[in-house]
Amino acid sequence: MKTYKIVLTGGPCGGKTNSIEFLSKKLSDLDYSVKIVDETANYLLKLGYMPSVNISTFDFQNLLFKIQFLNEYMSEGKSNILLCDRGLFDGKVYIDNNDFQRILDSNKVEEKKVFSTYDGALYFRSISHEYPDEFSKKRIYESPEVGRIRDERCKEIWAGKIVFCNYDNLDGFKNKQEMIYLALKKQLEYLNQIKSYNLSDYYDIEYFKYIYCGINDILVKNDISDDIKIKTKGLIR
Repeated sequence: MKTYKIVLTGGPCGGKTNSIEFLSKKLSDLDYSVKIVDETANYLLKLGYMPSVNISTFDFQNLLFKIQFLNEYMSEGKSNILLCDRGLFDGKVYIDNNDFQRILDSNKVEEKKVFSTYDGALYFRSISHEYPDEFSKKRIYESPEVGRIRDERCKEIWAGKIVFCNYDNLDGFKNKQEMIYLALKKQLEYLNQIKSYNLSDYYDIEYFKYIYCGINDILVKNDISDDIKIKTKGLIR
């Protein structure tokens, strides 16, 4: 089964996580089978990972990349559409390009190949632009300015993949969701006419094993408790 992979991206408080089930249901109503890859960073943070405290920021992003890669890889061929709450390149928002390239090199993957496996990006514009006060209530540890910077960085990273749509927040969240869904529906019609690529087109099971084995190296290197290590490997599914 051919799987079209769509990433939901954008700055904090844009509605990505709240919209993924909405989009899944809408697509299911059109008789598409849908699989979701939830945001890996949220799971790691909930497990107790604290970048720059019990794990270096670089190792945190490398661990996130490995888990995301494996979950996307394993999800291929299991549904018509794979919806990803952030993708492999969102790590560029939090580390510089040189460090991100180090992650690609350490995992023996090529940016151009991996990027080609995404069939579209839905950009959820952060409310830090239109509603800075509301943003401050929701993200007490980030200023609206930081939110806007991260939001713009997401647009830069996914340039060329972002599905054209009016992504602002001025007409209400429900209307925003509906507009994005209609844009995605149109994108899927276009994708049916062109060639699409999956990670498995470029990387075989030996790459999968290599990336998986590297997870333990990161966990051993950092101050991670045994119970968190076990739960971390459980995120690969």
